[in-house]
Amino acid sequence: MKNNTLSGSYYLKNPRIKHFFRIMRITLFLLMACVFSSYAGNTYSQNTKVSLDMDNVGLNKVLDEIESQTDYLFIYNSRINVNKLVTIKANKQAVSKVLDQILQNTGIAYKLEGSHIILERKAKEMRNAPSAATQQQTKKITGTVVDKTGETVIGANVKIQGTDRGTITDIDGNFTLEVAQEDVLIISYIGYLDAKVTVAGQNHIHAVLTEDNKMLDEIVVIGYGTTSTRKMASAVTAVKGEKLQDLPFSSVTASLAGRATGVIVQSSGGEPGSTPSISIRGGGAPIYVIDGVISDAWDFNTLNPNDIESLSILKDAASLAVYGSRAANGIVMVKTKQGGKGKTVVTYTFNAEFSQPTKLLEKTRGYDYAYNQMLAGINDGMDEADLPFNQEVLDIIKNQSDPYTAGHADTDWLGEGLKTFAPQYKHTVSLSGSGNKVNYYLSLGMLNQGSIYTSNALNYDRYTVRSNVNTTFEEIGLKISLNLNGAYEKKEYPSFSAQKIWEDLYNQSPLNPAYNQDGTYAAVTDDHPLAEMDKRSGYNRNYGKFINTQVAADWTLPWLKELTLGAMFNYRLNDSHVKNFSTKAPQYYADGSVYPIGKPTLKEEGYWGESYNFEVSAAYVKTFAEKHTIDAKFVYTIAENSGWNFNAYRGEYLSTVVDQLFAGAADTQQNGGNSDEGGRMGFVGRLKYDFMNRYIVEGSFRYDGSDNFAPGHRWGFFPSGAVAWAISEEPFFKEWDQHVVDLLKVRASYGQTGTESGVNRFGYLSTYNMDEKKIVIGGKLQSGFSEGALVSPELLSWYEVNSFNLGLDMAFFNSRLKGTFDYFYYVTKGGLMSPGDRYTTPLGKALPQIKSNSEQRREGVELTMHWSDTTPRKFAYEVGFNMTYFNSLWKVKADEGLSDLMNPYKRQTHQTDYYGVGYIDTGLYQNKEDILNSPRRLGSTQTKLGDIGYTDVNGDGKIDGEDQVRVGKPTLPHFTYALDFSFGYEGFTLSGLFYGTGERYMTLGDRYQKGEGKYLYYENQLNYWRPDNTDADFPRLSISSGVNGNNNQVSSTFWMRNASYLRLKNLQLSYDFKYKYLKRCDWLQMCRVNLSGSNLFTISSIGKFFDPETSNTSGDGYPVQRVYSIGVTIGF
Repeated sequence: MKNNTLSGSYYLKNPRIKHFFRIMRITLFLLMACVFSSYAGNTYSQNTKVSLDMDNVGLNKVLDEIESQTDYLFIYNSRINVNKLVTIKANKQAVSKVLDQILQNTGIAYKLEGSHIILERKAKEMRNAPSAATQQQTKKITGTVVDKTGETVIGANVKIQGTDRGTITDIDGNFTLEVAQEDVLIISYIGYLDAKVTVAGQNHIHAVLTEDNKMLDEIVVIGYGTTSTRKMASAVTAVKGEKLQDLPFSSVTASLAGRATGVIVQSSGGEPGSTPSISIRGGGAPIYVIDGVISDAWDFNTLNPNDIESLSILKDAASLAVYGSRAANGIVMVKTKQGGKGKTVVTYTFNAEFSQPTKLLEKTRGYDYAYNQMLAGINDGMDEADLPFNQEVLDIIKNQSDPYTAGHADTDWLGEGLKTFAPQYKHTVSLSGSGNKVNYYLSLGMLNQGSIYTSNALNYDRYTVRSNVNTTFEEIGLKISLNLNGAYEKKEYPSFSAQKIWEDLYNQSPLNPAYNQDGTYAAVTDDHPLAEMDKRSGYNRNYGKFINTQVAADWTLPWLKELTLGAMFNYRLNDSHVKNFSTKAPQYYADGSVYPIGKPTLKEEGYWGESYNFEVSAAYVKTFAEKHTIDAKFVYTIAENSGWNFNAYRGEYLSTVVDQLFAGAADTQQNGGNSDEGGRMGFVGRLKYDFMNRYIVEGSFRYDGSDNFAPGHRWGFFPSGAVAWAISEEPFFKEWDQHVVDLLKVRASYGQTGTESGVNRFGYLSTYNMDEKKIVIGGKLQSGFSEGALVSPELLSWYEVNSFNLGLDMAFFNSRLKGTFDYFYYVTKGGLMSPGDRYTTPLGKALPQIKSNSEQRREGVELTMHWSDTTPRKFAYEVGFNMTYFNSLWKVKADEGLSDLMNPYKRQTHQTDYYGVGYIDTGLYQNKEDILNSPRRLGSTQTKLGDIGYTDVNGDGKIDGEDQVRVGKPTLPHFTYALDFSFGYEGFTLSGLFYGTGERYMTLGDRYQKGEGKYLYYENQLNYWRPDNTDADFPRLSISSGVNGNNNQVSSTFWMRNASYLRLKNLQLSYDFKYKYLKRCDWLQMCRVNLSGSNLFTISSIGKFFDPETSNTSGDGYPVQRVYSIGVTIGF
């Protein structure tokens, strides 16, 4: 066999075969996991052992003890007499043997079904049972248990008061029980209030259970612990994991838009593998805490939404202080799914998605492109002979009589380069269950995202794995968990970026042919987008992976159950490899000669990193006199990280056949590399007092240490405090309330978090820079040294963010209406800066970076309201609204230039946020009087009708820099709002979310502003000023560049647009076949089909120019996508 590899090993050339084997490996892994979990369950059923020493006690006591030592649950009806006295002594005996002993001669038989043990009367005993005639004191009754909507409650406990006799409801909510006339039934189910029903001659009982609002109090994950909405004194917003599943987004980040108050999600376009950015209350990038570990944004962006159990947004100092300096901008906290008790459940989810641009600007066709350039030349006063096009050429273009000649074609570049839809596929397989006191959750996820380019050369693939396993040793109060998770990403592009290709698709003149007559790429332009996206144009491969291993233990002391000691260790490995082989697909001239291109080059980069986090903790929780609760926690944490980077380059490759470093020209060799390391340490303390859920007082601190500062300045102490008063728990309020208000709680918090954002690494040390090939010694270039930055260790240290939060939590009408309101106020003091930014730089070097006297303020409000209810006809619905508003102001901006500071129209100090600085336009000149009577820019000496006029702000008769003022609002929206809804009926669910912003500004891009005929690429650019089109969107068109001293291209309000929008962010319709058609299919846990879409329609005044969430306003960036999805979820 011929060896096709350079290293001597064999590999598969066909990517489909490689993909097939990858799927086979995944399938094999899942099959093995299923087998092992099934084996574990069977082994558990047969071999679980218990130790018992009980003398002359009721059988029910023995059964209770077996349940406490195992995960078994005993099920029996009222005919089973469990009050019989038994004696048992067993030392680590199998449960089956113990049952054989204690049930001997009792007339009771048992059978094992998974984690359930069913007790039944033996057949002989049943034949000898007394008849109704001899047992007049009891009778058999039936019953049905439903909720307030009429939905049957499966598995509800039905028990005769004062006895251990009872049963549970079946799949239809029905039960049968032998009772006496005077018996009282207690019917209970988790999340519902107990129902008490007296038999009193009834033969059939219809019981309706009512939700227990206190039991349904939402559990919220916070720093180093959990709390509930009723007991919370800080500003935290919780999002259930189920709300993030089955949505047509490729990242959790995108799914968060509109789902949590205070969270502002900014799209970065729709390029495969791209992720939006997140801001909490207008601050910087937050940190991510996943299962208690501070994680990279990479970890969060690659999370499989199906693995998320809950997500919390921590916003005020009371909730942030325990995580120290990195949490100054807020925390996104994630808790992933854990295994549940019971048999193994296998769930498979598949989604097929198809996307297309939300806004695809139509390109100008060839004839219009040429004709309007001719008109522009005429408007410029050009002679007919000098016009760029004449009628003869226009006729050739119109009739397409010479389509392969440059200047005569009419190429639809978008039609040639784009598909109708881009495909995307998502798979998730998970296993969840328990066995032998071990709970486990395992999952595998795969995402394959293609591009809208016709070449299929741009793809993004992501594979994720997660394993959460925990076990509890109840005898000693010890819980141990082992969590593993990882992700592998593959981004494969041509050697030209997705943005570059998109830019060139729009930058191409329609008059340029894409192909020669023989089908080869035409050589009319160097930036040929079809050649750039061709797979022969090299590649840019970016592969990266990480794996986290977490071991945690919590030990509740048996002799002091209020005290729990904990320890957690997390170790992370990650690496990435970027390989960019740059070349270009061949292009040819019309005569067949080859268009010259540069020789191929290769650049490779690699990074390897590792880090660990270790923490130990102690928690004490105790309730005194059933009124006073003390909750205390102390944590010590330490973290270190290190990394290594290497890069290499070769050029002048002779061909594209061998794409390895050694094949490049030796004299082009370049390489480099570096390493990094860091560490931090902290002490955390929190103390909380709760009086009957009425008065809550909480205090916390973080004593943080960082190696970014000099010894003696490394530690910072950052405290916080919070109080809450639940008015609805007051006796006087309960006496007054007419069962309308379920919760009314006022809370307030104040605290300080330290931050080191922007600090120079080791900025307190005097350093020297090593410069490669700096000096010549003996005729050869050698490395040399130069002095590093100036430092001032004593003036470089932590700066602080002080925050105040005032909130109100509400619930009305049996908790059907819930709401929260928050006012927040942040003050950031002492930002790091180099005075050289403001004063003259001495000695050719910037002055040292120090803690400044800068002060920035940020304040705003948040509101959430949510109504949920179910009608008697089983129609369930939810409607919610949330909004966030904030603004910022610099009280002191130490690095602001003195000239700007003294200018009231430009300065940033004492000003709220704005978009930018520019002229205020007065519109387009419509007549000569407008031109003659208006002040103009000094360089605008060729002003004509259709040019932009500007306001003389200072009234000095001319337009210059002193007339520029602050305008608009920042692109990052300061006001966001969302409306979400969900309707459910008979297994159908329709849900959706509208997301919108308030005033925010964007500028029409450079291509719009040029006003030069050859850049007339968009069809909407044809709406420029002409004598017959004076109410135009754009100034006059010219053949020349920089016309009238670039008058029409200076920054002004003419080009700024309010880009606020309202968007249907997602809409989903699903149906669960398990609800009706597969209801009695016991082996099937779930069978749900869903149709969904994202970015389905948008209302925005900027919509005719670009999508309001675009990353580029010239149309160059890969566009935001509208996605259609169909999916199925099956559980076994």
